[in-house]
Amino acid sequence: MPPRRFNGPQLKTARRRAGKTQLELARSRGVDLTSHAPVAQWEAQKTFPPGEKLPGIATALGVDIDVLFPREGPCDLTDVRCDAAYSREGVAQAVGISLWTLGAAERGERRLDTEWVPLLAGLYQVSTDRLLAAQRRSFGEADPEPSAVGLPALTVQLRALVAEHFPEDEPSPDGIAAVVNAKAGTEVVRGDQVDAILRGVPADRVFGGAQGARTIAITGFAHYFGVSELVLDDLGAESRVLADLQYLAGQHGVDLAARGGEGGLSAAMIAVLSDVLARGGNAPQ
Repeated sequence: MPPRRFNGPQLKTARRRAGKTQLELARSRGVDLTSHAPVAQWEAQKTFPPGEKLPGIATALGVDIDVLFPREGPCDLTDVRCDAAYSREGVAQAVGISLWTLGAAERGERRLDTEWVPLLAGLYQVSTDRLLAAQRRSFGEADPEPSAVGLPALTVQLRALVAEHFPEDEPSPDGIAAVVNAKAGTEVVRGDQVDAILRGVPADRVFGGAQGARTIAITGFAHYFGVSELVLDDLGAESRVLADLQYLAGQHGVDLAARGGEGGLSAAMIAVLSDVLARGGNAPQ
C-alpha cells in the first residue's frame, strides 16, 4: 500500500502561508475538529491525521493534495476511500455496507461482492475499473511496470534535464527550487512543487490554476537548465499566445475581447499591442 507522505513542518509552512491559525484549520470543513490540539500534534509529528482528513486539510489550505501529501504509486482500496474523504464508518452509513465487509476487503482478506463495486465506485467518484484495480492492489497483486506514456510534457522534459545535468548525483527537489529561486532573485517555485511536477502532477494542479505562477516557474526552470522556455512549456502555441494576451490585458486594466458580440480584440487591447510593437516588442513597465 502506498500511503501519502506526511510532513508536519511542511503542513505548518502551508498553514502559515494560507494565513490560518491551528484552530481555524481544525474547524475547517472536512477537518471538523473542535480543538487546535490535534493540529499542533500533527505539525510536531507526534501523531498523524487520519487519511480521510487529508483532502479536507489540503482544500482548507488551498494546496493540491498531491503536492501537500504526495504518494508514490497508485491507490489501494484504503487510499481510494481516504482520497474521497470517507472514514469506514462514513462509507458504511452512506451505502449500507458492513464495517466487517469493507475492512476485510481493504485488508486483502475477502474481495468485495459484485453488488458493492458500483456503489463504492459511485461514492468515491471513481470508475469501477479503478476501484477493481485498487482492490487488486489491496490483495498484493502486482501492477504493470510504470510507463512515461501519458505523463505531462513538463514532467517528461524536466526529468530528462535533471538526468542530463546530474547523471550521478541527482539534486533534491528542494535543491532545484533553491537554485531556481536564487537565479530568479525571488521565490518562483517551492520544493514540494518541484517534487510534484517530477512525479507527474499536472502543472495546472501544482500551481492551483494560476497561469502567471506557472509561467514564471517555467521561466525559472528554463534559466536554471539553460534551455528555451518552449522546451518546457507544455501548452500549445495558441494557448501560450492567449495566456500572454490575457496577462497583458490584466496588466493594463483593459478588456481582452470586444464587447457586444462583435468578436475579436477590444479597441483598448489593440492599442496596447500597437504600443508594444512600437516599442520593439517590449511592453511598458
